[in-house]
Amino acid sequence: MLVSQSSLLVVRWRFIWLCLSTCLLLSSFILVSCSGVNVGSSAARPTAKPTIQQVALSKLHWCNKSFIIFRDEHAPVTLTPGGGTSTVTAKATTGSTPTAIPSPTTLTEWSQIKPNLGFTVFLPAALPAKTCLVSASGTLNDPIFGGNFIIGYLLPDTSPLSLSEAPVRTNSREFQCTASKGEASQVSQIPHTTNSPTPTAGPTKVPVLLCTGVKDSTSIVFSRPGSEQSLKQFFDALQPNVTWVPGA
Repeated sequence: MLVSQSSLLVVRWRFIWLCLSTCLLLSSFILVSCSGVNVGSSAARPTAKPTIQQVALSKLHWCNKSFIIFRDEHAPVTLTPGGGTSTVTAKATTGSTPTAIPSPTTLTEWSQIKPNLGFTVFLPAALPAKTCLVSASGTLNDPIFGGNFIIGYLLPDTSPLSLSEAPVRTNSREFQCTASKGEASQVSQIPHTTNSPTPTAGPTKVPVLLCTGVKDSTSIVFSRPGSEQSLKQFFDALQPNVTWVPGA
């Protein structure tokens, strides 16, 4: 009788152990299966590209020391309608006594320069973070051009961005880009002969294009690396009266 009870207990314990083992095995299988699904889905998920932070021009900093310098020629300039040539009076007269034009002066404060340029300046509202301003310069009351504005930046990848602006003096308002000087392929400039070695392809370089266009009554010339399509988008996004002088 005692032997029968012992055998019965052994059978029960084996049954319980088998159930526990089966439950653990099923639990492990389910966890591994779920983990495999998660790993597969995360691996298939595309990696998001980092967003380039854009910063307002006034929040940028100078590459070195601040450099704003404009030359005021003090020449009375009259721009004819339609962007014709200017009429310049070399001397002003009061009665019969000629009055000499004041000698040129230098201005470094944008608040004094802006109202005397004679045209509206167009700039990007923002540029990539870590861009720095190299310089801003130009002329006022020039006897030929009237006034002009030139500004240069150094982008985070060390490529340059420069804009030159002046009053419109042409009837053409077409936007167009050409390769900057020195950007043409040097291979195409070498005469090819049957004995010439086949040129090897080097790393792809984004070309620097020189683009021209007109906004309102302002003629804009700028150079920047990129395709003509991307630079057209850059040109279209230029805005008037942007605060560009970096803060202290």
